[in-house]
Amino acid sequence: TVGAARPCVGARRGGLRKGPSAVRCLGGRHGGRSRRSKADCADSWRIRAESGSGSGDGGDSNLGNSKTGEEDQRDNEGGDSIEWSQWFSKEWPKYSEDVSTVAIALGASLVFRTFIAEPRYIPSLSMYPTFNIGDRLICEKVTYKFKGGPSVGDIIIFHPVEELQKAGYGAGEVFIKRVIGSAGDTVEVKRGKVYINGKALEEPFVNEAPKYSMAPVVVPDKNVFVMGDNRNNSYDSHLWGPLPKENVIGRAVFQYWPPNNHFGIIPARNRVFAAQEAPAVAD
Repeated sequence: TVGAARPCVGARRGGLRKGPSAVRCLGGRHGGRSRRSKADCADSWRIRAESGSGSGDGGDSNLGNSKTGEEDQRDNEGGDSIEWSQWFSKEWPKYSEDVSTVAIALGASLVFRTFIAEPRYIPSLSMYPTFNIGDRLICEKVTYKFKGGPSVGDIIIFHPVEELQKAGYGAGEVFIKRVIGSAGDTVEVKRGKVYINGKALEEPFVNEAPKYSMAPVVVPDKNVFVMGDNRNNSYDSHLWGPLPKENVIGRAVFQYWPPNNHFGIIPARNRVFAAQEAPAVAD
């Protein structure tokens, strides 16, 4: 009933008095508020928010109190970066000298292999008996940069010509053969011998005399003519023609494996010499 509102304003003989429930934060039947009640109301909400009894945001429990997934991820990444930086600054001095030494060694090795010399092994019998399968050589790359190209008798390594690539060999593969003729020479194979400018070659290093014939071929400028020491088992210039000097990588100068088989410098024992043709026998 209406009379139940007495807890807010009580009646007493001789006048009005304030009851214990006169101050309400959310209003009352009498609608009256004092300045103190408004301040107390604000303080009450502040206390509730700070103590966790309310959301503190007027009803939206997520606003301002939670982070998005992207923010969490950024925080995690930032933490990982700091941890890595701290670990690196602490551990790097322990290994810096070793890492620097290895890096310098690898860099020097790469430069040496690219511009100065490189090891090679023999995969076939095309240069037999000079080299056997599995023999290992050092091939240098400096001489021809200043000398202008291979000399007759040099054993060279080279990239395949276009004709070989058409036959299925990759452009990056490496071949090894002996230089038989240089630019301007006429090369011919007949009667079991190789002829250069009409003169038979003395070749004590070949496996056997060639069992084929080849018509005279003039070696073009900036080219060389190469053949394998195993004349009858070598895919060389007598089949695919002269070799451009631009394909030459370097020359074989030292055999280091196996140590008990021709160990040492290569060109000194394997030169090519032109022989004088024997005069015809008089009747």
